[in-house]
Amino acid sequence: MAKDMEYQQLIHASKWLRLRKLILTRTPLCQRCLAEGRTTAATEVHHIRPVEEAIAFNDKQQRMYDQTNLQALCHDCHVRTHTELGRSGRKATKKRNEKQVKQIIKKFFDGERGEDRGPIF
Repeated sequence: MAKDMEYQQLIHASKWLRLRKLILTRTPLCQRCLAEGRTTAATEVHHIRPVEEAIAFNDKQQRMYDQTNLQALCHDCHVRTHTELGRSGRKATKKRNEKQVKQIIKKFFDGERGEDRGPIF
């Protein structure tokens, strides 16, 4: 899944790597597998509310490091979760990017344009 540069910066930060290690130490078994009656080692940490959907960098940081927004999963469950949420693949990336452009336009430009004006593009 293609991620923006701010996400890349956050996911490679030592603060994230320490938090990831802490989550996997505290929750060594896949939470989804446990809920489905299986016992599998957790190897990945999933952000329940996606970091890349936040617009402002501060919001991305908040989501990245919020422990209540994290879930320990095995690789298979992590992939399955993203697939079920429609957050993997080219179509999902395109849809996510279009949604983010609309959010940015609404946040930064809608209040400044008069109703009688046409689109900004």
